Amino acid sequence: MWMARGKGEEILKEPPAELGQVTLSGVDMGVALAGERRNVTVCLPGGYHWTPARGETVLVVKSGPEGTPCVVGAPMASSTNEVWLSVSPDVELRLSRDGKIHLKGPVEITGSLNVNGLEVGK
Repeated sequence: MWMARGKGEEILKEPPAELGQVTLSGVDMGVALAGERRNVTVCLPGGYHWTPARGETVLVVKSGPEGTPCVVGAPMASSTNEVWLSVSPDVELRLSRDGKIHLKGPVEITGSLNVNGLEVGK
C-alpha cells in the first residue's frame, strides 16, 4: 500500500560525516551512528592498513546518493592500534604500541647503524 507523507513530515537525514563507535571489527565492520551500519569500508591512502578495534571511535564519511559510509580515520587519542605500512604483501613496516619496529622484507641502510649506542657493521 502506498502512503503519502503528510505536511510537516521530513525525511531523516544523517550528516555527511560523523564520529561513531565500532560495533564489529574486521571485514564486515559495523559502526554505531544514528543506527548501526554494517559492512562499512575502511578507506585509507594506498599502502596503509588499519582495522579499527571494537569500541574504538572512528570518523565516518558518507558519499553517493545513498550515503554509503566509509571509515576514514579516528581521533588521535582513541586509536589503540599499531601503524602498519606496506607496498606489497612481502614488504611491510609496523610500529607497535610497545615500541617495537617490525620489518618484513629486505632492509637496506645507508649511513651508520647504532644499536644501544654502539655502531654496528663498521
